[in-house]
Amino acid sequence: MHVTNEDHSHCGCCHDHGHEHEHMHDHEHNEHAHGEQSMDEDTAVLAYMLDHNKHHAQELAVIAKHLREQGKEDAAAQVERGVEDFEKGNMRLSIALSLLK
Repeated sequence: MHVTNEDHSHCGCCHDHGHEHEHMHDHEHNEHAHGEQSMDEDTAVLAYMLDHNKHHAQELAVIAKHLREQGKEDAAAQVERGVEDFEKGNMRLSIALSLLK
């Protein structure tokens, strides 16, 4: 399940949205032990999360730009540092994904 309260397309435009992500995977796990995902499922979720995080990093970069334009330098710098952290995490997820393929 993906609960959202948003109106956006991750197109790079600045937009306001609040959202909460609750991910539930409603499917049976017959071919492997209970509570354990198959390698294909892990790879698919990892690929989804990497793409999802990249979009959020892009949105945060736009927010930082707007904060800087409003003269809120300290806040913009913190958001930019957060974007750098997202990008570092995304790099690690990308490496992990390439090792699984």
